[in-house]
Amino acid sequence: MRVGFDVSKLFGPRDGVARYSASLLEALAELSEDRSGRPCLVLYALDAEVDAGGWKRLLEGLPGNVRRGPGRWPRRRDLDLFHIPTFADPACFNGPVVFTIHDLTFLTHPQFHVPENRNQCLLATLRAVAEGATVIAVSEATAAEVRKWFVLPDERLRVVYEAASAGFAVLDGAELEGARQRIAERFGLDGAFVLSVGTLEPRKNIARLIKAYGGLDRELRARVPLALVGGGGWKRDAVFAGDWPDFVRRLGAVSEEDLIALYNVASVVAYPSLVEGFGLPVVEAMACGTPVLTSNRSSLAEVAGDAALCVDPLDVAAIRRGLDVLLREPSRRERYRQAGLERAATFSWRRAAEEVIDVYGEITRSGPRMVGAR
Repeated sequence: MRVGFDVSKLFGPRDGVARYSASLLEALAELSEDRSGRPCLVLYALDAEVDAGGWKRLLEGLPGNVRRGPGRWPRRRDLDLFHIPTFADPACFNGPVVFTIHDLTFLTHPQFHVPENRNQCLLATLRAVAEGATVIAVSEATAAEVRKWFVLPDERLRVVYEAASAGFAVLDGAELEGARQRIAERFGLDGAFVLSVGTLEPRKNIARLIKAYGGLDRELRARVPLALVGGGGWKRDAVFAGDWPDFVRRLGAVSEEDLIALYNVASVVAYPSLVEGFGLPVVEAMACGTPVLTSNRSSLAEVAGDAALCVDPLDVAAIRRGLDVLLREPSRRERYRQAGLERAATFSWRRAAEEVIDVYGEITRSGPRMVGAR
């Protein structure tokens, strides 16, 4: 089975779709290597200009059953199906297509998108649904939105959860001490802090989080700053108006190694996003043994279960009370820490890859076809 896979997001900023693409690709490649009946993965970068050096860096870390596709666009004679995890146009391929939908916020919350992105996501999704693609939703909440907005037979919709990558794990002993030193030296955080991870865009609810933090006791704010990780996203200028408070530390985009260290060293991870298709930072933080405060809506309540403190993201007072409880009550932090570790362990990229390979098999045997323009 020859499966084309769009990796265009891997050559740009490491946003959520890029991390999904990288993690799923790695798991698929590991499962497929030297196994009869497993897919041979053929990579294409549909919406990115990639030089030879970029392709070399990507491929050198992958097993031999993964190769670069011939040419810019996939051809039907080269592949049995094509997987698009990036909201690229499915018309690129005139055979069976698997199309991952990460969320439908471009429909449900258009105010959080710029018109160009909204239009691209909408047109790609419309074409995928209309022309027979099999859709993978990353949560039951996202699947429910797909059913609400589109007419899609149940046999063409699958839910496959994301997971934290293997590196996101609890550090202890010398590794934890090294992480503490690393965070102190690189970011000036040499004590307790609350961590928030996500692109700086209105959907992440940073303004309410900061307002809630500002309502905490002055001594607590001074002793435990709020650290924000993430580069600029859509409408980033609207994230926070005015001067940033002195209790906020803006760390910008960080490497995965630094992110793992930050998760491990943080006292609490706060992720009160307004809407998510999955909410990967919640699982990553749990996997690193850090208690989480998140939203009680969209996929976040589904993913967190009862292993995080879930609050109304529109209620600043509720966010503040949740932060205050987690920062002042060590027993509550420990309870959520243990519950989070157990919850994170239920999500697995290996399991996700197995389920995706099952979808591939169903399609190649008898599944729907996607007839594109090329």
